[in-house]
Amino acid sequence: MKSTFMALAATLLMSITAGAQIDENYEVATWGGFKTSAVSYTFDDNTGNQLPVALPLFDQYDFKVTLYTVTNWGPDWTALRKASDNGHEVASHTISHPSLPSISVEEQETQLQQSQSTIRSNVPNAEVLTIAYPNCNIGDLATIEKYYIAGRICSGQIIPAKPGDYYRLSAMIVGSQGGVNSASAFQTKVESAKSSGGWAVFLIHGIDNDGGYSPVSSAVLSDHVDFMNANSDDYWVGTFAEVVKYIKERESVSIAESSITDDSLKVTISDDLDDALYNQAISVRRKLPSNWRTASVYIDGEAIQSHIQSENGISYVVFDAVPDHGIITIGSASGAAQVLSAHDEAKITFHPNPFRDRIRVSFPGAFRYTVYSLTGHQVHSGEASNSTLIGEHLPAGTYIIKVMSQSRVSQLKVMKL
Repeated sequence: MKSTFMALAATLLMSITAGAQIDENYEVATWGGFKTSAVSYTFDDNTGNQLPVALPLFDQYDFKVTLYTVTNWGPDWTALRKASDNGHEVASHTISHPSLPSISVEEQETQLQQSQSTIRSNVPNAEVLTIAYPNCNIGDLATIEKYYIAGRICSGQIIPAKPGDYYRLSAMIVGSQGGVNSASAFQTKVESAKSSGGWAVFLIHGIDNDGGYSPVSSAVLSDHVDFMNANSDDYWVGTFAEVVKYIKERESVSIAESSITDDSLKVTISDDLDDALYNQAISVRRKLPSNWRTASVYIDGEAIQSHIQSENGISYVVFDAVPDHGIITIGSASGAAQVLSAHDEAKITFHPNPFRDRIRVSFPGAFRYTVYSLTGHQVHSGEASNSTLIGEHLPAGTYIIKVMSQSRVSQLKVMKL
């Protein structure tokens, strides 16, 4: 058995693509979760029914969208803060919606910089790293690059898995003035993305009768979102910024193993991007060594979500990780079924699990807690002393609750029915 791993250690060959080095036993998914394609929903102009009518349609399935906000058009900052806290992207659509090429470079800089800073001051969790150009007209590229990592136009194309220009990423106009005005039209577009392995971006304005440009019926949107949920094995739904980050990280990532033993592998996942900006988890899988039947994955000693996948007679351990965010260890033994990692776990209680309304988290003394979706999005956080009830506003689904108190950290997988 030992000789098997010595041989493996001696043959850590790397496949080199786009400047990245990836150990031959690993594969990085083209899209999150090893889905066939990516889909993003972008909403422009903060029209009246976007937040109260459209957003709940996506929230019911934990699909995250991008809200391109015109800061001088009276946005509902309270609702945008809530959306951002729930994992939606709040990003820039300028201060007053001018066609950027029609104004001076100095005026463009004001529109770009101040819209970004205004959103950040009103929505503290918003990164504001992408922009939708008003009327889909790109302005001065050098100025745009100062503030944003990507920009959206509306040429109506499916974006390939390796875009040629991150500042001219295409979207398809939804509604009465566009080519996507029915559930079947939505389906045709996402199936096109699936067949090409690309990225479909939808540009949405008005919802029902809210007075917005190119309105689409909420019933149509509801039917389409139901379709996406029913076919979630094929499509990764991510915000515009999440997908941009994912592509750039995927194209520059390096994966190397070290400290290989009979029952563990240490892995380093890194890239050459700015860690302050590029913090999107990418999906990775590793072939299980021939004598392993299962595996668990840890980052800096803390268990993370993983699962075993079989394909063409080969078994893999599959997990998500952010490049440059710690040393990853893959162990041959499964972790506990419920407690993902814990110190002094006997002092912590979670009850009931599964739960229908709220779950009580109890721990002696002060503690902090964070709730994550299985895709790694933070959906709720807070502080408590001795015990607290959480989960009332969460949709049904599976979550990870992380509890922290001084040096103690525990994580639990819970389910809301």
